[in-house]
Amino acid sequence: MKTATFPRAAWIPAVLALAALLLPLGAPARAEALAPKKPRTIVVLTFDDGDATHLAVARMLQKHGMRGTFYVNSATLGDEEKLTTRQLAAIAEAGHEIGGHTLNHTRLTELLPDQQRTQICDDRRALMKMGHRVTTLAYPFGSVDADAKRTAKSCGYNAARVVGGIRQWNCPACPPAESLPPADRWGVRSPGSFTEETQVRQMKQLVLNAEKTGGLIPLVFHRVCAGCGWYSNSPEDVEEFLGWLASRKSRGTVVKTMAEAIGGPLRPMPKG
Repeated sequence: MKTATFPRAAWIPAVLALAALLLPLGAPARAEALAPKKPRTIVVLTFDDGDATHLAVARMLQKHGMRGTFYVNSATLGDEEKLTTRQLAAIAEAGHEIGGHTLNHTRLTELLPDQQRTQICDDRRALMKMGHRVTTLAYPFGSVDADAKRTAKSCGYNAARVVGGIRQWNCPACPPAESLPPADRWGVRSPGSFTEETQVRQMKQLVLNAEKTGGLIPLVFHRVCAGCGWYSNSPEDVEEFLGWLASRKSRGTVVKTMAEAIGGPLRPMPKG
């Protein structure tokens, strides 16, 4: 009995037609599996020292659908050129994070452990008595040692931010972003503080660097006013940067508060 055979010219078109039908079904799934996952970048906009200009900053952030983290020295609230307790409450009610920054903006590395505890714990306690949910800290001047980190943890903080350690024009060998979760939650790294000489393109470049790997990048602002000191940036520059930053959402870059980025419960104050 002879096996039926078909001319080659007859079965080639049939095979090609079948392949054309099957390819669209499998190709997208394979392409999706092979495509590299887009890095997720979290930008945290931090504003230090409880400056009076931060009330306008909070409104600026809201306009762009963003929330910031405001690190406050509780003992200086109400002083000249500082936020009042009522203004701070308004910032918190708008959904922004209020964080600790010590009582008096003291350089912690120059204090004994008991003095560090007073500055860190009493500051958090005062802010919590005002009704704020205080879970993260920023060390003044970025000045920190092992004792200060232990104190921040024992005072109930979930994380604490330093200044430096992330790639910038003065640290080209540093990593482009902090890891998530951070390798050291009580030493969360950031680029250096922005100054009056920091250009918008430089702010943008820090975010672009972080997007290459993904991760956490806290940005450190102080005063937001034109020509009002070394650690200041003009409202126009900040506005331009925020508008650009909002457009990065389509690339997987989002803005969160430090508390949102780190997570964790509201830990109670230690006794005593």
